Amino acid sequence: MNTKKINAEPFYMSALLCAFVYGLVLPFCWGNNPASELGTLSLLCEDRKIFFWIWGLLTSGSIVLNAQYMYRKFSMKSRFFDVLCVLSIVSVSLVALTLGHSIEDWNPKRIAHWVATGCFIVFTLASLALFFIFNRKKHPKFNMLTFCTLIIFASFAVIFAVLGKSALMEMIPVALIEIFLFAINFTPWIKVQTRQEELV
Repeated sequence: MNTKKINAEPFYMSALLCAFVYGLVLPFCWGNNPASELGTLSLLCEDRKIFFWIWGLLTSGSIVLNAQYMYRKFSMKSRFFDVLCVLSIVSVSLVALTLGHSIEDWNPKRIAHWVATGCFIVFTLASLALFFIFNRKKHPKFNMLTFCTLIIFASFAVIFAVLGKSALMEMIPVALIEIFLFAINFTPWIKVQTRQEELV
C-alpha cells in the first residue's frame, strides 16, 4: 500500500492564481470600465450571472482553501475558523443570488445584496485577522500579519472614499488578499517555528 503523502501545494497555488487572473480580467470584459460607478461586477454580470458565479466561487473558494492550508501549516486549526470560512462561501453565494436588482431605489433585493456583500467581506477577512489575533502569542510575526489584514480591509473604505463605488473596490482588495495568502503559504516570508524556537 502506497502511503506517500500527496503534495497539494500546486493545487492551492493554482486555485489562487486562477482566481487572481480571473478577478482582474473579468471587470474589463464586454467594454466595461471598472472605474465607473456602473462598472461593478454586479451590474456587469446581472445578465451574465454564470460569470459572476464563477468569480464568486473561484475567489471565495481559493481564499478558503488557502486559509485552511495556512491553519494546517501552523498547526492551529479550529472549528471556529472553519465556520467563518463556510460563512464566507455562503455569503458570496447570496451575493450571486441577489444579482439583477433595481438600483433606482433601496428595494429588498438590493438591500439583501448589499448585506450579503458586507457579510462576505467581513467573514473573509475575519477568517484571517482573527486567526492571527487569537494566535498572536504563538508566532512573532502574527501581530504584523494582523496589521496587514486590517490594511487590506481598510483599502475597501479608502477606494470608496477616493474613487467612489466601482469594480476597483472588488478588484484591488481581493487581489491583495490573494497575494497575501500566497506570500504566507508559499514563500519564505513567514516560516513555521520549530518547537525549540517557540520555547525561546
